[in-house]
Amino acid sequence: MDAWLRRLRWGVVVFGLLLAVGMARGQEVPLPVDPAVQMGRLPNGVTYWVRAHATPAGKVSLWMHVAAGSLHEADGQEGLAHFLEHMAFNGTRHFPPGEAVRAFESLGLRFGRDQNAFTSFDQTTYLLTLPDTRPQTLERGLRFLADVAFGMLLLPEEIDKERGVILEEMRARKGVRQRLRDRLLAALLPGSRVARRLPIGRPESLARLQREDFLAYYRTWYHPSRITLLAVGDLPVADLVAAIHRHFAAWQPATPPPADPPVDIAPFAAPRAVVLTDPELTAAEVEILGLRPHRPRQTLADLRRSLVEELAVWMLHRRLQRRLHEGNTPFHSAAASQGAFLGLAAQVRVEAQAAPPRWAETLQALLREVQRVHAHGFTAPELEEAKNALRSDAEYAAQTEATRDARALLAAMLQALSLGERPRSAAQHLQLVRQLLPSIGLAEVKQAFAALLSPQHLAYLVSLPATPAAPKEREVLALVARTLAQPVAPWQPEAPPAALLSRVPAPGAIAAQTRFAPLDTTHVTFANQVRLHYRFMDVKKDQVTVLLTLGGGKIEEGAAERGLTEVASVALRQPATSRLSAAAIEAYLTDKKVQLHSDVTADALRLRLTATPEDLESGLQLVHLLLQDARLEPAAVARWRRRKHQALEALRLSLRGQAYQAALAVLSGNDPRLAPLTLEEVEARAADLAAAQAWLDRLLRQAPMEVAIVGDLPEARALALAATYLGSLPPRQPLAPPPAAQRQVAGFQGPVVRTVDVDTLTPRAHVLLLWRCADWQDVGGRRRIRLAAQILSRRLYQELRERQALTYAIGAYARPHKVYPRLSALYVAFTTDPHRVEEALRAAKEVVAAFVAEGPTDEEMATLRQQLRHSVPLMLKRPGFWAELLADLEYHGTRLEDVAGLLEALLAVDKAELVAELRRTVTPERAATIIATPRLTPAASAPPALKAGSPQ
Repeated sequence: MDAWLRRLRWGVVVFGLLLAVGMARGQEVPLPVDPAVQMGRLPNGVTYWVRAHATPAGKVSLWMHVAAGSLHEADGQEGLAHFLEHMAFNGTRHFPPGEAVRAFESLGLRFGRDQNAFTSFDQTTYLLTLPDTRPQTLERGLRFLADVAFGMLLLPEEIDKERGVILEEMRARKGVRQRLRDRLLAALLPGSRVARRLPIGRPESLARLQREDFLAYYRTWYHPSRITLLAVGDLPVADLVAAIHRHFAAWQPATPPPADPPVDIAPFAAPRAVVLTDPELTAAEVEILGLRPHRPRQTLADLRRSLVEELAVWMLHRRLQRRLHEGNTPFHSAAASQGAFLGLAAQVRVEAQAAPPRWAETLQALLREVQRVHAHGFTAPELEEAKNALRSDAEYAAQTEATRDARALLAAMLQALSLGERPRSAAQHLQLVRQLLPSIGLAEVKQAFAALLSPQHLAYLVSLPATPAAPKEREVLALVARTLAQPVAPWQPEAPPAALLSRVPAPGAIAAQTRFAPLDTTHVTFANQVRLHYRFMDVKKDQVTVLLTLGGGKIEEGAAERGLTEVASVALRQPATSRLSAAAIEAYLTDKKVQLHSDVTADALRLRLTATPEDLESGLQLVHLLLQDARLEPAAVARWRRRKHQALEALRLSLRGQAYQAALAVLSGNDPRLAPLTLEEVEARAADLAAAQAWLDRLLRQAPMEVAIVGDLPEARALALAATYLGSLPPRQPLAPPPAAQRQVAGFQGPVVRTVDVDTLTPRAHVLLLWRCADWQDVGGRRRIRLAAQILSRRLYQELRERQALTYAIGAYARPHKVYPRLSALYVAFTTDPHRVEEALRAAKEVVAAFVAEGPTDEEMATLRQQLRHSVPLMLKRPGFWAELLADLEYHGTRLEDVAGLLEALLAVDKAELVAELRRTVTPERAATIIATPRLTPAASAPPALKAGSPQ
């Protein structure tokens, strides 16, 4: 048994004894700390949390948390914390300007994916995933983080260069959400430091910042006492701790530890209303918000209080979902949740979206559900269901923790650190949940709910499209008062079904079975023509994915059927049958570790089932039931209609959406099958449920089916379950790809230039350069163009962002199309100032032309191969990759022989082959340029202001 596992089990036993004592003494026992995490502090104040973990194997991830963000800026420094985060990649003691990214790319990392950072109100965190655990690699990683902590150069010329990048970041993230959020904080927290310290800052402040400002902040707030190293990797904890000591112990601060500025967020003393409008909102958004100071969970009593509150919010959320399933609600989506407000306070939210004229009805409906709990509380069946859900979630986390991804563990550790808590293992949490939940009763939950959502201490937020009919804030408060004065009836619970199936079907016969030994895959054809591919993988413990592809659907639609597949799929996204409602199925699955999702692709309807091995059968029973008896509920279709209206309006106002829609139209030769639905088509589909149901029945019962089962499930069990719930289905069409005629589009002859004017206030252009490239069936061609795109992406980033500050986000990528070969394209995508489009286009085209003419350098090829050695093995260890590959393997003509030896094949591609593929692709007749720009107005030229993202 691993040493950490022995420590964990012993810790659980010991804590169980303390728990019993603590519960008898008022629960003032401190919560346990994960014994797998070693925590320590250096003499200078630097702390560390370190854990050995082998998923992924042979890797180590290092995160450095700095307990300082935008709230720690002085007046006139707005945006400095985020600016400083950018400067960490622009020159340090051991990594001169331009070297930090290059040094780690040479090891196989990719900037933005493996090397990154973010800044928020209260923290700045640097993220680094190393490709191996060799001592020299670990030393380089910690040397970089130590440099960030106390060795930044902050050269004036680098500061000036990066200033333009940050202004472009503001532009890239500007839009309706940013405008609403900025105004909301000012209205919700008037006079608060938080509202004045958005992490991205203000353009006028950023324009004034000089090296002395950076040094003042850096020397004050990047203090050893505010630094915590989080490390998770496949190497001994002692090695990590020793390396941290070597790189951080010598750091001696010049000043005493600074005190945090006050966080002036307090519970609302009286009801508060905020009304916001924006011309680009596409729905009414109504929210009830409660804020209170954050209380860290440090003792048993703290955790018990947290569980009580979680149960209360969970039950309110479930009630809202049942209302949606029942129909006749003014809103088309609703939720209740709790969590951290900007990372600074605790919040509880009840929110919904609706058609703009129904905002008042929506607010009243939400208030009535809140008031119903205040008046009558919850019911015993509801509480039992909620406890089962929390217990099930805790069990799943404990079952899967051993092979949880290192980044997920680090994210949980970072969250605990940010909230003033300590890491707790999933096994420890499960034990606590099991022991605390039984003693929680209805009266206690009702009391907690009353404190969380007291109407006198809430904010009522209404966001609407700009209209003269928007209410005044006093009108919102008057509506709240009138609604709360009305009596409400008690909640009527609905008992979940005892079972999904009345009987287990007899297993279907296997007609053929083969095995592809190089990739350890088993392939089965059942007598009913269902094709199955199986692969065992325990890299993710106790997790199984079943992915079903039902061929046809959207690609079969004619002009009169457009949208039928999409509306029919509603019966799978919100599963219902002739016997069981969506609400009943949702209730049945509450304590099952099962998730079911569906989506519509260009030529298929897909079902994705994820479950633990012990609950997989329940999930397959649901799939079996739906494949024979899925039913469209009128309420679900009505919600689809309302959401579709909203989505189409959002697409009309989206620069990115309009750019890609124009690109699709160009590539396809304006094929009507690939155009968005019109509002008239949405109305027609929603009005004719019989046609949608008939279309759905045909797909589910007759369409060719290909299935992948991948995960921690023995082959015999996987085949037995598949035979029982898939092989037993009635016979269906044999597996075959869509006819060639259906996969043809007219295409285009370049060069084509298309400009799209978008009705938006956002002062940003979205630009696409594209060239038709190798399709999915051209295995060698699609691999070569993807490799070339990876190198090209880095060149574009260096030139247009780093050197010329023409954009914040730019990249190149290839999309070989599986269904429509002529839609396959190499893309260059970026955002920029609408007034600098020609300049940015010229620069991008020059980079592409030089790359095609000269090809990659030897250094670029070496870096590419290192990145492949790092990323491809990780990809091949992901169950999700194999599920996606196998689920349409034969339907789309993929060959497993091409996947075997993938890394070796990619490494063997040489410079000459990349150049030849580029020159075949990047030609005038294959080229198109798409430019989406706003219809500029005075508002569109306003200075940008948006919270910080990551530096890439």
